[in-house]
Amino acid sequence: MSVLDRLFAERAASVRSGLSTAGAPDPGGTAGPGGAMTLDGVAGPGGAADSGRQVTVMVVMRRLDLGDLVQGALEFTGGLSPEEADIWYRNWTRTRFLLGNPHNLLGSAAVRTVGPGGHLAWLGPVDVARPPGPSRLLKPVTGRLPELPPSVHLPGGRRGAPCEIRIACRGLTTAGYLIHLHHTLAEAVLLGRIDPRTPVRLVHVPDLDEGSALSSAYARVHYGADGALRLYTFLSRGERWTSRTET
Repeated sequence: MSVLDRLFAERAASVRSGLSTAGAPDPGGTAGPGGAMTLDGVAGPGGAADSGRQVTVMVVMRRLDLGDLVQGALEFTGGLSPEEADIWYRNWTRTRFLLGNPHNLLGSAAVRTVGPGGHLAWLGPVDVARPPGPSRLLKPVTGRLPELPPSVHLPGGRRGAPCEIRIACRGLTTAGYLIHLHHTLAEAVLLGRIDPRTPVRLVHVPDLDEGSALSSAYARVHYGADGALRLYTFLSRGERWTSRTET
């Protein structure tokens, strides 16, 4: 069995077991890598969530803002109750990205988090069959991924050991990029790989070497358009990087 096959199988087993077995959030703890979900953010390898109840998180986005995306995802995930966290994890952290203005949804009780710049808002987790009314009018995010900087340093006001997330961007659409990065951030928090206040550095590269997954704190493996498993992200923790700021 290849490294990617093993990681994918371990990820599926972890989701079926839930967070009580996978490990509750424990900032600074250590654990093995994992990570997989369908590209459309709908279900796991079997075509449906294993928990019985199907839920999703909705992210309403006015424009792609990496600061809002990272900080909002960490804050949203860190604010979930244990019950919400477990059911969302058992649903493969299903997430849908929709085009819209977050400010138009501020009156909705489903809104849990708004990014610091106001460009993205998080709703849910909600039942798949009963999405919030305003969200039914919004279209999913589509289109080509815009050109991204080689690296982005997002320290904010966060504390704790920094982490670096490397993302394989070759061939990704905007929706694909959002899904792979969001699942990495959310599941790293849910599994206790990082604290929600962790400083984050994003590094964008065409591809990742699968061997790097073995030494990572979290790795996301999923099927590509060609049907083969691919390493899309890996997260590593380390000492605080130097004073240089890359944007």
